[in-house]
Amino acid sequence: MSSEVTTLPKWQLQAVLVGQSVATTMILYGQPYYAKQSLGWSPATIALTQAAIGMLTAISSVLGGRVIERRGCCASLRLGLYGLIAGSLAGWTLPEGWNMVVAIVLVAGFQGFIWPAIEAAITRGEPQERVQHLVGMYNIGWSGASGLAFFLTTPAMSAFGLRAMYALPLMLYLFNLFLVRKVLPDYDSIPDEHHTVVDPEGVELTPQQRHAFRLLGWLASPMAYVAINVIVTYNPAVAQRIGVSFATASSWFSLWFYVRMVAFDLLRRWSGWHYRPSLLFAAFGVTMLSFAGMMLAPSLTVHLVAQVLFGLSIGLLYQSSLFYSMAGSAEKGTHGGFHESFIGLGIATGASMAFVGNRLAPQHPGLSVGLVWAVMAVALLAMWRVTRQMR
Repeated sequence: MSSEVTTLPKWQLQAVLVGQSVATTMILYGQPYYAKQSLGWSPATIALTQAAIGMLTAISSVLGGRVIERRGCCASLRLGLYGLIAGSLAGWTLPEGWNMVVAIVLVAGFQGFIWPAIEAAITRGEPQERVQHLVGMYNIGWSGASGLAFFLTTPAMSAFGLRAMYALPLMLYLFNLFLVRKVLPDYDSIPDEHHTVVDPEGVELTPQQRHAFRLLGWLASPMAYVAINVIVTYNPAVAQRIGVSFATASSWFSLWFYVRMVAFDLLRRWSGWHYRPSLLFAAFGVTMLSFAGMMLAPSLTVHLVAQVLFGLSIGLLYQSSLFYSMAGSAEKGTHGGFHESFIGLGIATGASMAFVGNRLAPQHPGLSVGLVWAVMAVALLAMWRVTRQMR
C-alpha cells in the first residue's frame, strides 16, 4: 500500500471524537463541581469518586481493546455509545444523588469502548509518517473539544441548572450513535500492513525496541493524569483560595487544555521528538514542577503561568504514549486499550492521592503534591530502567 494513498476519509471519526470529548468532559470533569454544589461533598469524597472513575476506565479500556480485535472498531463504538446514552439519561432524570452515581458509573464504564476504537480506526493501514499526523489530529480534536467543554461547564451549570451537564452530553451521544450506525465508513476492512518503524536518523527499530518505547509512553502518560486528577479534585478549593468565582472557575482553569492542544499541533508537525527518551524525561520533570505550581499558586497569575508549562509538558507525555502505541502496531485495538487503561490507572492513582492528602491535611494541598511527586518518582525510576535495558 502506497503511503500517498488515503485509505478512507477521517472527518466522520473526527466528528464522533469531538462529540465524545465534549460530552464526557462535561460529565466527568463537571462531577466535582456538581458534587460540591448540590450534595455538599468534601474533596475527600470527590476524590474517591474520581478514583472509581479511573478504575472503571482502566477495566473498560482493556475490554474495549479485546472487542476491537475480535469484532471490530464499529462494534466497540456502538456498544460504548449505548452505555454512554444510558449514563447521561440517568444523570438527567434520576433523583438527586443517585443520578450522579449512576451516570458516572456508566459513563466511566463504557467510555473505554470508544477511545481505543477511534484510535485504532483512524490509524489503521497508515504508514509511520501518516500515523504521526493522524495521532496529532486526533489529539487536537479531543483536547480542543475537552477544553471548550470544561470552559463552558460551570457557566452552563450556573445559567441552566446543575443538570445541564447531562443534557448536552445526551444529545451529543445520540448524534454520535447516528454517525456510527449510518455515516461511518467500514474502517475494519482496511488492510493493516505498515509495521515498519524508523527513528529520526532513519534506522529501523526492532520489535523489542518498539515495545520498550510503548512501555515508556504507558508509564509517562498516566503520570500526567495522576497530576490532572489531583488538580481537578482540588479545583473548587483552589478557586476559593485565590478568589475565583464558581461561575468563572472552569473558564480560568481551562487554560492548560488549550496549551496542551497547541503542543499536540507542534508535535504533529515536528518528528524530531520520536524515539528520544531524553525529551520525554525533560517533559516529565516540567510536569512535576508545573503541577506543584498550579496546586500551590498564591494568585491567579501564578496559576495561569503554571498552566502554560503544564499543558506543554503533558502534551509530549500523551502524544508519545499514543504514537508509540499506534506506529507499527499490528494490534492497534489492544495497544490503544492499554494506552487508555494506563490513563485510567493514572486517574485512579491521582484521585487516591488527593483523598489521602485531604484526609490527613485538608487545608494543606502541599501534602497531596508530595504524595504525587513520590508516585511520579517511582514511575521515573521505572522509565529509567526501561531506557537502560533498551540501550
